[in-house]
Amino acid sequence: MELLRVIGGKPLNGEIQASGSKNSVLAIMCAVLLCDGETILDNVPRLSDVNTLMQILNETGLACEWIDTNSVKIVNNGVTNWSVSEDLVRKMRASFSVLGPLLAKAGKSQIPLPGGCVIGARPVDQHLKAMQALGAKIQMLEGSVYAEVPPGGLQGAAMYLGTRFGATVGGTNAAIMAGALSKGTTVIYNASREPEIVDLVMFLNKAGARIRGVGTDIITIEGTPELKGVRYSVMTDRIESGTYLCAGAMTRGKVTVSNIPPQTLAGLPALLFDMGCEITLDGDSVTVDARDRDLRSTNVITFAYPGFATDLQPPMLTLLTTATGISYVKETVFDARFGFTQELTRMGADIKISGDTAIVSGVENLHGARVVASDLRASGALILAGLAAKGTTTIEGLQYLDRGYERPVDKFIALGAEVERITV
Repeated sequence: MELLRVIGGKPLNGEIQASGSKNSVLAIMCAVLLCDGETILDNVPRLSDVNTLMQILNETGLACEWIDTNSVKIVNNGVTNWSVSEDLVRKMRASFSVLGPLLAKAGKSQIPLPGGCVIGARPVDQHLKAMQALGAKIQMLEGSVYAEVPPGGLQGAAMYLGTRFGATVGGTNAAIMAGALSKGTTVIYNASREPEIVDLVMFLNKAGARIRGVGTDIITIEGTPELKGVRYSVMTDRIESGTYLCAGAMTRGKVTVSNIPPQTLAGLPALLFDMGCEITLDGDSVTVDARDRDLRSTNVITFAYPGFATDLQPPMLTLLTTATGISYVKETVFDARFGFTQELTRMGADIKISGDTAIVSGVENLHGARVVASDLRASGALILAGLAAKGTTTIEGLQYLDRGYERPVDKFIALGAEVERITV
């Protein structure tokens, strides 16, 4: 078994560069199913999720390979298989996003219900709603979703997507990808405005799609009969960047993350400033300076962009465990995202859960312990706790860490942390 050993109590200091966005590249790789010929994606993070999706695309008949440290070539000479194996789809929820482009390109698709992190209910109903609005016939077959294009092909339509928690990223992705090859005009109301949606649309438009309104809550798509492969550089990862900024504050150090547009971080810089950190924005770099500062409590609520990202809630909540006063963290997106807080209490944190809200009473110090990461973002949060704690922390569940953070040990070491992977 591999563990991460973290020796805490040392302020982080230095600068790192943001990696390519995991959430963005997975959507764009699915969209390559729509594009004939060769596509090259640059700034692709080396993650296990990316490798899993490459395997899925290979199953459909595409040819995927790494051609450089952070570049992937995908050749689409035609989809030869419209179903995907259950073992691969169960590894990560994002794999379900091949449903729409497979349907649009091959005329039908069969995808097992997805797996991934255990952070609560994450239904695919908005994906299916989008496909049905375009005319697809949907049925459940032995734990899989089977979709088929009607005679005459997918037809553009107006649709309203979203849940009681706001816009849906997955559903918007599905509608955009399938709508790009549909006949006529598709209009998505209450569309997600996440930066990763913007990145997907920029890729598709470069490939020949006709999509406008991206970044707003109404997206209009004029269907086109074909898309062509292109070379495209993926945006940088705002969740990874935010995690390292929280780490700088957590250890009362000074950390700069470069190559990350500050606007993609939504409310994080403002929250860190409210806590007492000095925040410097310089072009596409963000610096948090928490040296010799007594950080104070604040309140957080997660919501769809431009609200505070749910994926940044675990590192932010972890930071609040050592802030002076009582903080309230309200999670509106995933109903089981507070599971990791049980591990923080093992390290001395004072956290009480009441429904969708965590009540965090700051403590003077955390202490090292053996803890287990139960999901991707929890793995990053537990590293932050270990870096601030007195003594040594060992973290299990590194398969989650490898899904979402590129070279985390190297990056933390570059900032002065004492972190190493060990085998026991």
